[in-house]
Amino acid sequence: MMLNKICRGRVNFNISLLLAFLRGWFKNKKQKAALVKEFESGFAKYIGADHAIAVSSAKTALYLALKALGAKKGDEIIAPAYTVREVIDVIIIMGLIPVFVDINLKDANMDAGLIEARISPKTKFMLMTHIYGCPCDIEEILAISRKYNLVIIEDAAQACGGEYKLKKTGSFGKIGYFSFGILKNLNTLGGGMIVTNDGLIAQFLRKDIEKFSNISNLEILRRLWSVIAIAFFTQPLVFSVLVYPILYLCQKAGIKVFDKLFKAKGIKDFNLKRYNMKFSAPQAAIGLLQVANIDSINNAKINNAHILNKFLKGLLDIKIFPENNAKKNIYLNYAIRIKDRNKFIDCLFDQGFDVSPGQVICCADQEDFSRFYWACPMSIKMEKENVYLPIYSPLNRRHMLEISAAVRGKSEKN
Repeated sequence: MMLNKICRGRVNFNISLLLAFLRGWFKNKKQKAALVKEFESGFAKYIGADHAIAVSSAKTALYLALKALGAKKGDEIIAPAYTVREVIDVIIIMGLIPVFVDINLKDANMDAGLIEARISPKTKFMLMTHIYGCPCDIEEILAISRKYNLVIIEDAAQACGGEYKLKKTGSFGKIGYFSFGILKNLNTLGGGMIVTNDGLIAQFLRKDIEKFSNISNLEILRRLWSVIAIAFFTQPLVFSVLVYPILYLCQKAGIKVFDKLFKAKGIKDFNLKRYNMKFSAPQAAIGLLQVANIDSINNAKINNAHILNKFLKGLLDIKIFPENNAKKNIYLNYAIRIKDRNKFIDCLFDQGFDVSPGQVICCADQEDFSRFYWACPMSIKMEKENVYLPIYSPLNRRHMLEISAAVRGKSEKN
């Protein structure tokens, strides 16, 4: 068993970001508003969009996007079956009908070849999602949207910095949106961004957000403390000495700590009103610093992913996603597929590698969404077999070789 354990993820937060937070915190009201505008402008420039509007979360972004586009109760929206369940919660809360499309297993994104069969006269929108940081088949999906006059909303929550034929994800739809949650590659202690090239939509969104409340000082400090705590406990030495032994004992006792912490909540527990808060200046200050560095953060993960791709390619019982020259996959998560997932996770954990199942699920098969059920076997397969391997930016080639060796060793034993 290796001495230094590798945890499943690290928060992108350091002393420079803390100082940026404090600079934003102590500005006056006028300066704070200007700082948020500066972040929005910088992000719009990075994505290649005319307008960017900061929001409290990606869920709020989707909610506001549907409002701005005039979505009405009973409208149908094409959505990938394999996605984050809160996305479907928002769609249902808005009174829309989600129409699920299964995924392909080459990148876990919506299978463009299955879309047309799911379009009806009630279909008005299509949610174009990029799972795990890998752009979907954008050209094919855009062609279908033009053929049937569907409005594209681009879910780039997992793909900030991703590209399709050298154009940034988030810039292809009528509206695109991003997530800046604490585990994302651009982390502003929660929050998100909407981007669009339509000036009237941008004006509508800004006017709507003006009605929102300011985030409380207590809430923003709570988030800051959470991030600092996570950053501390996932430091290699601290994780190896303090956290891993506790997780190990829990694992042997059959207690899945992270499964309990991150268990998806049902729609009855989802309250959109609590997200109707404005984006704050301290968050904007953090965001500005990260926009300048996001490509280097992404590139470090991409390099790590390429190492894993090289050494895991060709294993019979482990499936990886093939690389695609037309797509810049930023690998928010590095997912593999393996049938005997629980045994695989336990085996690697015993060797000091804290790998995990993902939180993306087959929403088409969820009890809460049963009235919208549609058979999506590939999404179910992906949900049951996916495992995330650590590739976060502080890890280097040596770590990737250690992870590769452990995975290959487990594969050869099977």
